[in-house]
Amino acid sequence: MSVIDFYDELAPEYHLIYEDWNIAIDHQGVAIDRLIRSRLPDAQSVLDCSCGIGTQALGLASRGYKVLGTDVSERALDRARLEAIHRGLDIAFMACDLRELETLQGTYDVVISCDNALPHLLTDDDVAQALRAMYSKLLPGGLAVITVRDYDKELVERPVTAAPRVNPGPPRKVVVRLHDWDSPDGPMYTVHFLILTEGSTGWSISHHSARYRAIGREAMTLAAAKAGFTNIRWHQAEDIGFYQPAMTALPGWRVGLSGANPLFPAPRLEQSDSLSRRMNADSTSARLNRQRDSPSARVVATRLTR
Repeated sequence: MSVIDFYDELAPEYHLIYEDWNIAIDHQGVAIDRLIRSRLPDAQSVLDCSCGIGTQALGLASRGYKVLGTDVSERALDRARLEAIHRGLDIAFMACDLRELETLQGTYDVVISCDNALPHLLTDDDVAQALRAMYSKLLPGGLAVITVRDYDKELVERPVTAAPRVNPGPPRKVVVRLHDWDSPDGPMYTVHFLILTEGSTGWSISHHSARYRAIGREAMTLAAAKAGFTNIRWHQAEDIGFYQPAMTALPGWRVGLSGANPLFPAPRLEQSDSLSRRMNADSTSARLNRQRDSPSARVVATRLTR
C-alpha cells in the first residue's frame, strides 16, 4: 500500500488514533504555538507541509496564524477543508508532496511537518530532498519545526504494539496498532492499523498499513545541516507539552554549496558534545589536508603537536 493510499483510506477514521481529537487539536496548537514563539516571537504565517486531516493546521489557525496546509492525500485534504469550515477557520489547503514544495508560491515564517511524516521517506536522498524543500519555503530568519517518534528510544526497544484505543461511539470502535520490524537491528518497519467496528450483526475489521524508516536524532540533525539549516535544537516531548520530540532549526548557510550566504552565519549544531567534537575534528582535518603543502600549514601543524 502506498503512502497516498494509506492516508486516503484512513482519512475518515484518522481521528480515532487520538483519545479525543478535538482536545488534541487544541493541545497541540498550544504546544506548537509556544514552541514557535520561543524561537520566533513575531511569526505570523505557517506552511504545514504534511497536514493530513488538519490536526496542527486547525490548532494554529485558531491561534491567529495564517496557514497553508499541504499533503499528498486528497481525501485527507478534503477532510481538513470540511473541518476548517466547520470551525469557521480560514485555511487554504492544496495537494503537494513535501519533497516538491518548491512548486508552491510564496515563503513563510514557519514551515512545520508533524506527526512522524518524514519517516515515510525511506531513503537518505528523499529525506534530504524534503528538508531542502522545507528550507526553500522559509523566509530569511524563519523557523522549521519537525516532530517524529522518539526513535533513539524505539530503535533500542523495538516496540511491536501500542495500547488499543477504544472509542465508545456509537458505534464502538477499537484501534489496534502493530509494528512489524524488518530485522532486529534495521530501521525499516511496517505499521498496521486494525480498526474494529461494532455492528448489529457483530464486529467488522478494516486494515491499513504503511512503511516507515526510523530516523534517530543524530541522523536527522546531520541531514538538516546538510540541507542548510543552522541552530538546530531538539526538544523533549515532556518539555514542550507535545506527544513527540520536536526538532527546530533556522535557515542558514547551505553546507556543501560554493560560497557563503552573506545573510546567514555558517551552520551551528546545538547537539551532543560528542557530535560537535567529531564534526569540529573532521572540519579541522579537512582544512589541514587542503593546505598540507603550504608553509603556513606546516607551521600550524607543528604548533598543534606541541
